[in-house]
Amino acid sequence: MLAELGHFALLLIVVTGFGQAVLFSPLWLRSSIRATLQGRPTVLAATGPNGITPEFNVTGPVSAPLPFDSQISRPGHYLVLPAGLLLMAIVAQAALLHAFIVSDFSLPIVANVSHSSTPLLFRIGAAFTPDGGAMILWLLAASLVNVVLAMQLFGAGQSTYGQDDDRTLFYNAMSVLGLLVGVLGLATLIDADPFLRVAVAPLDGRGMNPQSQDVLRVLREPFLYLGLAGLMVIYALTLSGLLGCKFDRRIAETLRFWVIASWVALGAAIAINAYRSYSQQAWGNWWYWDTAENSLLLPWLLTTALVHCRAVLEKTETLKGWTAFLGLSALAVGWFGVYLTRSDLFGPLNETLMKPNDSIALLVGFCAIFAGSYYLFWRRGDELGEPRPFELLSRESSMFINSVMLALIAAVVLIGTIYPLVLRWLDGENITVGGPFYVEVLVPIVVPLLFLMGFAPTLRWRQDEMWMIGRRMKLAAILSIIIVLFVSIRFIDLSPAPLIGIGLAGWILTASLSDLWARLWRQPDHGESKYRNLQLLGPRYLSMTLAHIGLAVMLAGGAASSVWEEQVVVSARAGQSIQAGPYNLQYEGVALLAGENYATRQATFILYRHALPVTELFPEIRYYPIRGVETREAGIWHGRDGDLHVSIGDRGDDGGRVVSVRFLPMMPWVWAGMILMLTGGTISILTRIFLRFQKNGVSAS
Repeated sequence: MLAELGHFALLLIVVTGFGQAVLFSPLWLRSSIRATLQGRPTVLAATGPNGITPEFNVTGPVSAPLPFDSQISRPGHYLVLPAGLLLMAIVAQAALLHAFIVSDFSLPIVANVSHSSTPLLFRIGAAFTPDGGAMILWLLAASLVNVVLAMQLFGAGQSTYGQDDDRTLFYNAMSVLGLLVGVLGLATLIDADPFLRVAVAPLDGRGMNPQSQDVLRVLREPFLYLGLAGLMVIYALTLSGLLGCKFDRRIAETLRFWVIASWVALGAAIAINAYRSYSQQAWGNWWYWDTAENSLLLPWLLTTALVHCRAVLEKTETLKGWTAFLGLSALAVGWFGVYLTRSDLFGPLNETLMKPNDSIALLVGFCAIFAGSYYLFWRRGDELGEPRPFELLSRESSMFINSVMLALIAAVVLIGTIYPLVLRWLDGENITVGGPFYVEVLVPIVVPLLFLMGFAPTLRWRQDEMWMIGRRMKLAAILSIIIVLFVSIRFIDLSPAPLIGIGLAGWILTASLSDLWARLWRQPDHGESKYRNLQLLGPRYLSMTLAHIGLAVMLAGGAASSVWEEQVVVSARAGQSIQAGPYNLQYEGVALLAGENYATRQATFILYRHALPVTELFPEIRYYPIRGVETREAGIWHGRDGDLHVSIGDRGDDGGRVVSVRFLPMMPWVWAGMILMLTGGTISILTRIFLRFQKNGVSAS
């Protein structure tokens, strides 16, 4: 019965989404109210000079159209439709989760990806894995941001409610977002309705993919779809600005929270997925440049570019057209990435041709929505001119160049992702675009991007001078050169690629720290106290600096671990010791154990450092009988010297157990850098929320 309730809620989501698109349309509101005014008496309210609100009647035909401010009053129940959408999305998601929890195999979606022996946590996670389950989660996230956007727009509109342009922007944004929710709901019903039943239910399910039976996989999905839902809000606000021919600082201020929040959510999904792959496959063996990875990377790259361009638009009201293009394209690549991962286009060609409904509705909705939005962007392009030009040596110019390079990186990744698909459809040839292609093409773009990143925070708005730039960057240049010389002399045989990575990491780190130092200790007008100077820098500057430092730390850790990595592969017997870096591993043997839905061969290693025991590691080889799949789980130790990976294989020809040990120095820097980047974005979000509750603003510095 709950499944039928969820199906009914999904139908209501479609109807309510399209209803919101119509009811919040200012064109519809204008026409309906004008018809009312011309057809029957209407009571309008006007506020007198003494604050008294008299009532008066307007009858008969209207000789001149009333201003938009007097035609519609602020809707007292503007949250009814968004709240109804959220409630129905919660009901649909709860019904689907209940079906997985109780193992209702009359639903094909449950029977295909779950089993009665699957642990409860992974049964819940399995609800997000198939196409229909993922789309329900996306609809839930979209309904949630729909409510938040309504509260943000109409709550902020209380102080500026008399401005027609603001109200038109708000209504258009809500209308566009309702349209997106309706299209997604309709695509879910057509392509992968999760609530369809079969007449005869199987006795049990096929079981969950063992690779998906991971806590990190369960955590990744909410972050991914919250990020995509945030991109929907960015798209709605951008399209609303284009519809009203008003893309200015007001929109940039409204976009601030959503751009940073989407960037953080997508970045968190990438970080979780990276560590998940790292823990399962070991460093260097995760799925580089896979379709699923690229579909997550593409919107994050464009959102990163949008973070910088939005700041320029808010500060100087320039880069209007480029910012609008990024606002539309971020959701476009995210939507297209979802389509690629949910469809089977990268499967065997004959099997793909045999599938009649391969996410066709999702693709049709994508084509219709973004064809219309890009056409509108083309028509409005001439009206988004720059009011005041800026010089080449300026912060606007550097941030624009950075965003263009990020967009070029996204374009290369997109081409590498879809090129095998296009070639296969043209001549039937199957090829794989791997790491060498991306490295060879992206290095000439990434290196200048990282080099310019050190300059951007120190440049002045509008115009700067070369000699002043050199003076400000002198300390950073000296320190980065010292780092490169030290590493190259200490490791004379080091290849150029990691040396360039370490040098760029040192450049970004020293540039960020030297700029922070200068702002704290070389600005006497900031106040007598250095703590006061730190306060006056503002949370946005601090979050930006923290994100840049995090990127430098991550880059340094990745380059160093690739340079100083040690790998040992031996055929070990019980009691044998294995040396890797400063650690010594003693192999104790393998035990056969039973898990909840798998059987495992679990090895035991005692880890020593300088002859002192540190911990025990338990790498495994798991066998899932339901799917007949075998997986390998590595044992990992995160030490202050680096990460130690231990994995086991089958028995060798000599009867010993094949053991692979990797020591990755400075590998914790990679994860620390990711955490610092996400922390910087989180600080900006929390500060924005706090200031909103305090009814206060913050400067655009």
